[in-house]
Amino acid sequence: MGVLVVDTDHEDSDESHNYSSHQEEQGFNAAYESKEVLGRGLASTVRRCIEKGSGQHFAVKIVDVSTEKQSEHEAKRLLEETISEVEILRQLIGHPSIIKIHDFYQTPSFLFAVFEMAPKGELFDQLNATVTVSEKKARRLMKQLFDGVEYMHARHIVHRDLKLENILCIDDERIVISDFGFATRIPPGQKLRDLCGTPGYLAPETIRCQMYDNAEGYSLEVDEWALGVIMYTLLAGYAPFYHRKQLMMLRIIQQGKYEFRNEQWNNITPDAKNLISQLLQVDVTKRITSKECLTHEWMVPIAQQPAPVPTVQVELVKDQRSEKARKRFKTAIIWVRFFQRLAKYKYLKTVIDRDVLRKRPFRDRDIRHEAESSMFSVYGHWVNRGFYYSRDMLFANKPRPKFAKKTQESEQLKVPGAPSK
Repeated sequence: MGVLVVDTDHEDSDESHNYSSHQEEQGFNAAYESKEVLGRGLASTVRRCIEKGSGQHFAVKIVDVSTEKQSEHEAKRLLEETISEVEILRQLIGHPSIIKIHDFYQTPSFLFAVFEMAPKGELFDQLNATVTVSEKKARRLMKQLFDGVEYMHARHIVHRDLKLENILCIDDERIVISDFGFATRIPPGQKLRDLCGTPGYLAPETIRCQMYDNAEGYSLEVDEWALGVIMYTLLAGYAPFYHRKQLMMLRIIQQGKYEFRNEQWNNITPDAKNLISQLLQVDVTKRITSKECLTHEWMVPIAQQPAPVPTVQVELVKDQRSEKARKRFKTAIIWVRFFQRLAKYKYLKTVIDRDVLRKRPFRDRDIRHEAESSMFSVYGHWVNRGFYYSRDMLFANKPRPKFAKKTQESEQLKVPGAPSK
């Protein structure tokens, strides 16, 4: 059994003793019963599993490190990355805001990393269902993220890929940071230069390393920048840095160009905007740390509140045969609910001008929230979860001038008798 390094000064460090590493002969299948697939990657599969001894539910990430379907070099890279991720998580065991690794098995062809279950899925999907969250809820979520990142940084570990998709919801209150594939330990005073992360969350100093040979490099502060992007997105429903052209988006990030636009930001407190501004500082020396975030004025309202007690909920995957029918029914219910809620506005004391509402439908915050919430429930799967963050594309409903002109010309060509150019 491998030696486990644990920080004994943390209050939850006793949970670390649940972790163990096993040799091939002990076997994952002897200790766990595999269930349905929860997700797939290029060389990995995530399944729900049940520990035979305790009956507890977990999620197992199965990584294929064989050379049957990939080169020897690629298999070796996957092996090293997975082992590194496990070792990083071993050093972070016990913190409630960091995904807990329960078990690890290694065979010549596969690696089995057993994690705690996250029944509520990704925070990305939760935000798609609600579009935005209230400041009160955002404060609770960000508090956990600040606390988790501060815990990592105190141990000189940088995540390098913090984003909504890598934050899992254990229940309605507790979230955890996951996917430590890019995480690494960085000694004090040293800098990193390699490109890691997702474009929409990249810090300016990370981008500069790829553009200039004499760039200084980056360190722990890239995680705080990503937290600023996450906090902005939670409150606004769209990312602070977005452009259809990726190179233009990277330029905007380097310049730190963002704004608290739209009328929705009028309802956000100055303290929240101030904290976002300090997180999205291009100058690393002026960027606020996670530890400082915990004492920021915006965090004061929950400074004395006890941490919520986590509850375990396991959601089983439903019968696939009737899944399509359920989705169609769910879509119909969403639209009926939306129109019912919209109809209630005729009973409001406030008069909403019809012409104004037609021209600026999102002027009324409640109508905007209902419309966007329903839209994301139906069309949220259109949002790109891959190379770049394209959540804003669902709001870009006005065609670009060139595209509109081409469309108009093509329509004219279809009309019989239309004059030729």
